[in-house]
Amino acid sequence: MIGLWKYQHILSILLFCASPGTWANMGDSDLITAAGNGNVSRVKALLATKANVNAKTDNGTTALIAASQNGYEEMVKVLIEAKADINAKTSNGTTALMQASQKGHREVVRELLAAKADVNARRGDGATVLMQASQEGHSQIVQMLLAAGADVNARLDNGATALMLASQIGHAGVVQTLLAGKADVNAKAGNGATALMLASKYRHQGVEKLLKEAGAK
Repeated sequence: MIGLWKYQHILSILLFCASPGTWANMGDSDLITAAGNGNVSRVKALLATKANVNAKTDNGTTALIAASQNGYEEMVKVLIEAKADINAKTSNGTTALMQASQKGHREVVRELLAAKADVNARRGDGATVLMQASQEGHSQIVQMLLAAGADVNARLDNGATALMLASQIGHAGVVQTLLAGKADVNAKAGNGATALMLASKYRHQGVEKLLKEAGAK
C-alpha cells in the first residue's frame, strides 16, 4: 500500500507541475494523430479547446498534411474551416496537396485547390505536385492540377519533367493529358534523356506512339 501511495503522490506532483504549455503540446500532438486517423469528432473537440491547428510533428507534418495523405475529405474540410495553413510544409518540403495528389485522393485535391493551395509548390529536391501525380499515374488529378495552373514543364534538380517521369513508368493516360497541356515533348534532362528515350528504354510502346505523334524526335 505504501508503494502505491508513493506512486500516486509522485504522479499527482508531476500532474500539478505540468505547465499550460505542456498540456497544449499534448493537445496539439493528439490533434495531428486524430486527423491522420480520420477522427472528426475528436479533432473538433480538440479545436474547441484551442489546440493549435498548425502544430507540427518533429518532421513538420501538420494535421492537414496527415489528413490529406490518408484521404479524409471531411477532415480536410474541418481543418480548412479552422484556418489550417494550406501550404504548410514538412521538413523535406512536402505539402498537403502533394500528399493527396501522390496518393490519388481526388476529392481531397479538389478541396485543397479550392482553398488556394499552391499548385506549383516544390519539395526540397525540386519535385512538384504535378510530377508526383504524374509519376503515380493519376491522370484525373493531373488534369485538375493543370487546370489550376500547374507548370507542365517544371523540372527536377536533374532536369526531369513530369512528362519524362510518366513516360518512363508507362502511364499513357497521364502522358496524353500532359501533352494536351502543352508539355515540351522534346525537353532534355541533365543527362540528355528525353521522354521518348525513356519510354523506348522501358518498352512502353503505347507511350512511344503518343510521343512520336506529338512530334518527339
